[in-house]
Amino acid sequence: MEKAKLIAFYLPQYHPFKENDEWWGKGFSEWTNVCKAKKIFPGHEQPKLPGELGFYDLRLKETRQDQANLAKKYGVDGFCYYYYRLNKNVHLMDYPLKEVLRLKEPRFPFMLCWANHDWQEKLWNSDKGNTKRTLVTQEYGDDEDIKDYFMEVLPYFKDDRYIKIDDSPLFSVHRPLDIPNVKHFIDIWNDLAKKNGFNGVKFIGYTFEIKKERNEIINNGFWTVTSNKMFATRHNRSIIYRYTDAAIRHLFRIPWIENYRHVIKSLVGDEEKDETVNPLIMPNWDQSPRRGRFCMVWTHATPELFKEHVKNVLETIRNKENKVVFIKSWNEWGEGNYLEPDRK
Repeated sequence: MEKAKLIAFYLPQYHPFKENDEWWGKGFSEWTNVCKAKKIFPGHEQPKLPGELGFYDLRLKETRQDQANLAKKYGVDGFCYYYYRLNKNVHLMDYPLKEVLRLKEPRFPFMLCWANHDWQEKLWNSDKGNTKRTLVTQEYGDDEDIKDYFMEVLPYFKDDRYIKIDDSPLFSVHRPLDIPNVKHFIDIWNDLAKKNGFNGVKFIGYTFEIKKERNEIINNGFWTVTSNKMFATRHNRSIIYRYTDAAIRHLFRIPWIENYRHVIKSLVGDEEKDETVNPLIMPNWDQSPRRGRFCMVWTHATPELFKEHVKNVLETIRNKENKVVFIKSWNEWGEGNYLEPDRK
């Protein structure tokens, strides 16, 4: 039986770059928030600090190689790099990925996920946790821009490390239904892919609302949908409870706290058994380094419970042909969402 293909989302934010310097001060990176995180309730485990990889800088090829070695050793089959193309002139935190392509190192499979959302203060800086000021707006452009975008990522697609199925590169989109006339976008890319020697592009849409959005995403030309059910424990409650709870938490600055033991029971269900759905493995979650008290925290995320969660996901896909599974995430330390070892 073919084994699962486990692909971990990868955040390339761990290095200084011009925009971060301008917005939040010289030398700002994800580590800035991680280091200043504080306990905000009894039993809260913060700060969470990196273990054997240390406070790395992704400009160093040795760091990127160490990450790949560790991932390969423990069963991760590839990285899915978040790709921040806000428009044809604005690409954020893309230096590490450019170096991966240029140097042909590390020799480790990878793919791209277009993180097609506005760049906002609240996403990256805990001091701005309750603001929504947009720093850069995601733009989509016309047909010529769509073609330019394809040619921009074509060198990655052509790389022999790029993850492909049936000679079609995989390409994930974080907010698939935000793209205006997304089916047209996909048609243009598929046509260009075939002209460049591929069988097309296997688009993967990402959704927090698998029951509501799966059919629409698939009907617009996506190969599969990645299902993120991290909010399921909240969505399974009544609307009255949800709004009352949210109002109380906002008023008194109380974080949304869930026990990981309960969360993992909701992360996988019948939808993930469908061939068009990719399950999502989640090892942990704690947004407080980025968001302060305006955050969600999963407590008691132990290796034993993570093992139970992984076994459940793998059992769910046992009889499927589509065995692509995503892991969120390899290294999103600012959201307390990582596979990399910490000091604990």
